[in-house]
Amino acid sequence: MLEGRQKLPAWDMQVEIMNVVNSNQVVVISGMTGCGKTTQVPQFIMDQYLGLDDLHLCHILCTQPRRISAIAVAERVAEERADNLGRLVGYQIRMEKMQSSFTRLLFCTTGIVLRRLEGDTTLDGITHLIIDEVHERSEESDFLLMYLRDMLPRRPDLKVILMSATLNAQLFSQYFGGCAILDIPGRTFPVDQYFLEDAVEFTRFVMEDSSPYARPLKHMNAVQKGVAQEEERSYEPGDGPAHRASDRVQDQNLSVKQLYLRYPDYHKSTVKSIAMMDHTKINFDLILELLGWIVQGDHSVVEDEFPSEGAILVFMPGYAEIQTLYDMLLSSPVFGTRNRHRFKIIPLHSTLSSEEQHAVFSKPPRDVTKIVIATNIAETSITIDDVCFVVDAGKMKEKRYDPTKGMESLDTVWVSRASALQRKGRAGRVQKGVAFHLFTSHRFEHHLQEQPIPEIQRAPLEQIVLRIRMLDIFKTTPVLHVLGQLPEPPDDEAISAAVKRLETLGALNEQGELTPLGYHLGTLPVDVRIGKLMLLGAIFRCLDPALTIAACLSFKSPFLTPFGKKHEATEKKLEFAAGNSDHLTMLNAYNGWLDARRRGNAEAYHFCQDNFLSKKSLEMLSSMKQQFVELLSDIGFVKEGIVAKDAERAAREGGDGVIVVTGVEANLNSKNRKLVSALLVGALYPNIVQVLTPEQQYTRTGGGTVAIAPKAEDIRFKTKPDGYVKIHPSSINFQVRHFESPYLVYHEKIKTTRIFIRDCTMVSMYPLLLFGGGQIGVDLARGQFILSVDDGWIRFMAQSHQIAELVRELRLELDQLLSDKIQTPHMDLCTCPRGSRIIDTIVKLITTQ
Repeated sequence: MLEGRQKLPAWDMQVEIMNVVNSNQVVVISGMTGCGKTTQVPQFIMDQYLGLDDLHLCHILCTQPRRISAIAVAERVAEERADNLGRLVGYQIRMEKMQSSFTRLLFCTTGIVLRRLEGDTTLDGITHLIIDEVHERSEESDFLLMYLRDMLPRRPDLKVILMSATLNAQLFSQYFGGCAILDIPGRTFPVDQYFLEDAVEFTRFVMEDSSPYARPLKHMNAVQKGVAQEEERSYEPGDGPAHRASDRVQDQNLSVKQLYLRYPDYHKSTVKSIAMMDHTKINFDLILELLGWIVQGDHSVVEDEFPSEGAILVFMPGYAEIQTLYDMLLSSPVFGTRNRHRFKIIPLHSTLSSEEQHAVFSKPPRDVTKIVIATNIAETSITIDDVCFVVDAGKMKEKRYDPTKGMESLDTVWVSRASALQRKGRAGRVQKGVAFHLFTSHRFEHHLQEQPIPEIQRAPLEQIVLRIRMLDIFKTTPVLHVLGQLPEPPDDEAISAAVKRLETLGALNEQGELTPLGYHLGTLPVDVRIGKLMLLGAIFRCLDPALTIAACLSFKSPFLTPFGKKHEATEKKLEFAAGNSDHLTMLNAYNGWLDARRRGNAEAYHFCQDNFLSKKSLEMLSSMKQQFVELLSDIGFVKEGIVAKDAERAAREGGDGVIVVTGVEANLNSKNRKLVSALLVGALYPNIVQVLTPEQQYTRTGGGTVAIAPKAEDIRFKTKPDGYVKIHPSSINFQVRHFESPYLVYHEKIKTTRIFIRDCTMVSMYPLLLFGGGQIGVDLARGQFILSVDDGWIRFMAQSHQIAELVRELRLELDQLLSDKIQTPHMDLCTCPRGSRIIDTIVKLITTQ
């Protein structure tokens, strides 16, 4: 192990690294991936203290941006020290930890450190804080940097080491007033870099007109007409009569003739294929062709020496693309069927289990080629030592948030130039490497962003606003001012929108101060709406279903849609459908799996296979529920002293153990599906959709006149901020022709080709009036009493003024009761006559409507 460590560039700089760490409070250590900074710098610090041979030991916290990297690096460092993981070296992530009283070096996610700061504002007892992969610019790491800059004067003995893999080390140094920068040279071997035009040229790939990755001819003609003016504007003297377009014009906006001029050294067939390609799509046919050429093609067309062996790393934007390529490889003549034993194809994605992710690190036998298909998790966080070839699709998934519409979109975007160089560098770890980027060299030089956009500028800000309000040093400082101190702050508009949403939710009061509800939501490591659902589930005694739905919304749906089996999977999903609700459908599927598990593991396995359910996802949901119970117990909303391990032990008898450890009282209303739907309104409001049904049509039959149900496509859906929207095809409400209530509540909307509502549940009148935001208005219109919420957007007619006033009074009583309970979580609503009466009345109203 020591011999391997001594070969790393960081080892040769051990004295220099320790000198700069010892003589500065903050230092930036930058270095190319593979130089050993992540694994060696913490060990150098620990070895220095161990060498002092006295009782003064260090305590090092090292943050990682992802759970998989925290575990992988901790395992690697423990292995290098020939020690058991969890002794001297440990890790802690959101739902798992391995550490002991001996632990002196703890690898953890950034969120763990931020949680610790809420109760320990100066990280008392920590001697060194290392923030790794700081260049990734996650929301949490940017916030931690801002907090540390404020806190460090109160902890002059705390050393902070920022570790960055790319070129923006200067930004972090300036942020801390010009702190020291130390650069560790990389140990990477040279990597030959090729682009889309080279991949097409080497493989002799031909783009067919009928290919799904070709651009429609109409579109090509329209683009070329539209770009003619741009070409005229971009004319440069000396270009000659058939002048080239300027570098501002992208490849897909040029005619074939102009592309010949831009790429004069390539065959005409290559340029023609590039002209025909739809550059917005990932060309799986080309990737398959390129991978085949790498493993068994004619490499004499390449001028430089080509590696004879090594693993291949393919970068894809997301899970769906990984699955598509994986399936195509297994069914291809080169990689599948009889040749399957010659290749080890491994998908790598953050939602896969730790065991599945570990397979990427093992080296296969000599005559087997390892092909890893990964997202940008393999760009910096994960190092796969034996990679010699990189195929970069050039795209990544990036969450973008529109604060004006409260809408998140998961966009597929081009990588930045810094990311492309990182991906290229992964090929030169053990020998000379080769990297293929599936975008043109012109795009790389002229159209890619230099650096990725920091997450804080494109993410919803509710959690970070609550975090600010929970930290003593920021309690009274305006949120705009605090977030203005970040290295690259978000827009004022985005901050104001987040504050407004928290006020609507009841987490902040009108003065922007934290309410008791806000405090509890801030302590729960989930989205604020999901946190509120968990609290309402505890208050209304339907804890178990509320936690199941909260886990699904926090993680993902357990339903699978295997490649080529979409119709069968949808049919099976509809068998679990209930109450026009995706949330209740997920609940039914989860409970069905629990019932099967009580009958034995074989039953549970077949249940998942038969119903297109992910066993791994269901197990994760079960584990999350057990964690949620512990969190609610900590803040007093369920029985005190419950820990996740208690639920795990209870789960051995079958089930997930939640009902067993929380008791019958907490789950009295767990079978009441109407109440569960109502609580979704309380948690997810103002995410309401109006269902607009066309006027009723009738037809005459032998037995009289019969109403005709409208076609699903004739029903329209509308939200207050967006106008008309669509129900996502994955929802069980996608093809529904009749809704008993004209309102749906939803968790998220996404924008792709249009605005889609993802998971939604039909809700009726009383939940909207009792749990909707703001006060209930009572108006008289045309002799009818109208009850309304949300400035009249949601309206119902009351039979009389007395009924309208009774509903309004009941709402005020409920608001006060919830406020009291949240202020004093240990208050028992069952033994409080007023509370019990109000809760029982509301449950009865909702259930019998």
